[in-house]
Amino acid sequence: MKRAYYFFKQTIEKNRLAHLYLISGPKGSGKSQLVDEVAWMILSKNRMDTTHLMQQIKERKIANLMVIEPDGLSIKKEQILALQAEFSKTALVDGPRIYVIKNIERIGQSAANSLLKFMEEPLSHTVYGFLLTESIDDVMRTIISRSQVLHLKSVDEKDLEEELNKLNIDERVAVLAPYLTKNIDEAVLLAENPNFVEMVNFIEEMFTRWSDKNLSFPLFFSEKGRFLVQDRDFFMDFLELLLLYFLDLIHYRAHQDITFQFLREQIQIQSSQMQLDDIKNLIEKIQEILQKQSYYINLELALDQLSYTIERMR
Repeated sequence: MKRAYYFFKQTIEKNRLAHLYLISGPKGSGKSQLVDEVAWMILSKNRMDTTHLMQQIKERKIANLMVIEPDGLSIKKEQILALQAEFSKTALVDGPRIYVIKNIERIGQSAANSLLKFMEEPLSHTVYGFLLTESIDDVMRTIISRSQVLHLKSVDEKDLEEELNKLNIDERVAVLAPYLTKNIDEAVLLAENPNFVEMVNFIEEMFTRWSDKNLSFPLFFSEKGRFLVQDRDFFMDFLELLLLYFLDLIHYRAHQDITFQFLREQIQIQSSQMQLDDIKNLIEKIQEILQKQSYYINLELALDQLSYTIERMR
């Protein structure tokens, strides 16, 4: 993202900013953050006081900026017409105008036609558009052909871990958060979330007590793990971390780097005790539960299923 930031910085300084950019990159690559910073550079250029400008941009409380996201499953024609109507009020707003459309690959055909017309008939020379997508292959060719395209790479987990360590965040959280989000702000929020820290504690206790035959995992999950099903996304994060752990058992055997360094001793023991087929089986079972979440399977039933699966296979 740094490269894209400096590209825009130089482009704006030289007054060579194009009127439409398509920014492509995987989730967590910083597309929204980049656009906020570019919006600040555009809007602050001829302002005397920029004290609260970034906050206004982030909170979408500035008339010069309009952000559109899918309404349900798609971006609808009414949303584009509202954008056109808003930007026709040029006399009411000083300075350049900026519009951002997220998940542009999800725009409907009728809405796309209205957007293309809007792009071909700019209301002024100071209107700038930023279209964001995680899947450029699904974006209409007609939209791509009218845009300057920038590709952002996903942030490396180790780089993000280093940034979190600089903020004196719990080392365990700093290791795991980058596997759930590549956005530094979201990672910090995770680190500050007591429920996420409790999840890390739960995982650590679960695997340090793995060989304790007096411990029943269904009972352990029932007594200590109910907080994991307070929210579907939170539960899916838990499943993702479990997958990472069991993959670590395979990586350790293959003398590859492991993620859960703070559980290295447990990984060493379990990797030698468990059959490779059993580890792969567990990974497949967890993946199945993850996939079922898209069908809104009851979370408590899913947690119970997981606990009995682990109990049988440890």
